[in-house]
Amino acid sequence: MDEIPRSPERFFGEYVPAELARLGASLGALSSVGAVVFDLGAAGAWSLRIEAGAPSVKPGIDAEPLVRLSMSAADFGPIIVSGAERIAASDAPGQKLVAARVLTVDADRARMLRDAPGSVALKLKAAGGAEHRLTLTLGATPPKLDAPDCEIECALDDLWAIQSGTKNPFELLMDGKLRMTGKVELAMALGAALG
Repeated sequence: MDEIPRSPERFFGEYVPAELARLGASLGALSSVGAVVFDLGAAGAWSLRIEAGAPSVKPGIDAEPLVRLSMSAADFGPIIVSGAERIAASDAPGQKLVAARVLTVDADRARMLRDAPGSVALKLKAAGGAEHRLTLTLGATPPKLDAPDCEIECALDDLWAIQSGTKNPFELLMDGKLRMTGKVELAMALGAALG
């Protein structure tokens, strides 16, 4: 797919299944031990899984989420679509959607996610000064959108750099470019589970 769709319906209905299908042979007959859920509130929710080596994207909230990403429809493009565009433009080997990393975790790492339930809110500053918000909820607990257990503040560019492996979160923390408050062990559990 040349252009990444900006509408959630097309992004999850066309782009994500095509990207997960690119993993093809590396998935073998793998079935994910849970789902990655993208919850855009009134704009809809989509649950991603891998079933017997094939991607599965279904509308709604799966009963067994490993991670639930909650955001407004207005934050979907700047965070999710722009991140996918950066991955697509990158020539670095091994770049793939973060959802693919979660869906391919083994049972031990899945247990780490489920055993550390709670919500981590990311407050992300874009280059132009706009602020975007994404809440990651571990396990099947309901998201705490108004009172997350942990809050992380950083630049959106730094989040993408962490995802691509070009920046280290610890270094960003030491440089004052990443700030965490609340139960930071939730952020640590998420990072450890995703490797």
